[in-house]
Amino acid sequence: MTKTHLLALTTIAGLALAGAAVAETVKLPAKQTALGVDHFHAQTQVLDDPLDIETVVSTERGFQTGKGMFRMPSNDNHLRAVVDKRTGAVRYEVRQTLTYQGSLRGYGQGAVAYQTSAFPVQAPVTKIRDNEGQCFLFEAPELCREELSFSVSETELRKLAVQPAAWGFKFKSDKGFEHRTAITPAEIAGLLKAVDGYRATLPAVQAEADTAAGG
Repeated sequence: MTKTHLLALTTIAGLALAGAAVAETVKLPAKQTALGVDHFHAQTQVLDDPLDIETVVSTERGFQTGKGMFRMPSNDNHLRAVVDKRTGAVRYEVRQTLTYQGSLRGYGQGAVAYQTSAFPVQAPVTKIRDNEGQCFLFEAPELCREELSFSVSETELRKLAVQPAAWGFKFKSDKGFEHRTAITPAEIAGLLKAVDGYRATLPAVQAEADTAAGG
């Protein structure tokens, strides 16, 4: 192989990689990326029912696209933390709404792949609900709607909260469809700040802090 051929192949490979990198990028609305940690922290909801043993902390109100007369979310996502009031243990999840035209794609039976600080991870998806019964391709068509969730560790979220770029992930359907999206570091940091504040009020966490301080 001549040097000219090698240079040509290298150039083609470089262009292909550049194209792939562009394809991987998720462009979030400018209004969303402009929102800071304080905004998301202030908009965080603490859903605490005295009869439940767990409290939900949610960023759902932090940013919503909301289309149509009733401002229904189209392809929005948000973070949720579920805190055990007895122990202070927390589990985290992403909630995602997907809307599209056509027949149901079945993202709820697929998987999600997301970035981590080390390498991509593939995880199972939980289907919350869909409108398959009202989602037709030819007869009385309307938008298909799926609501999904997946879990992510607190350790990973704390690393992602200080990254300069948005946290990207994609939902993959068994039928071959993909949907790429992302969540900003500011939203992640806002949720963690709210969770830390709420956990500090729990008796079990306060007792643990007193013990650690030698009280």
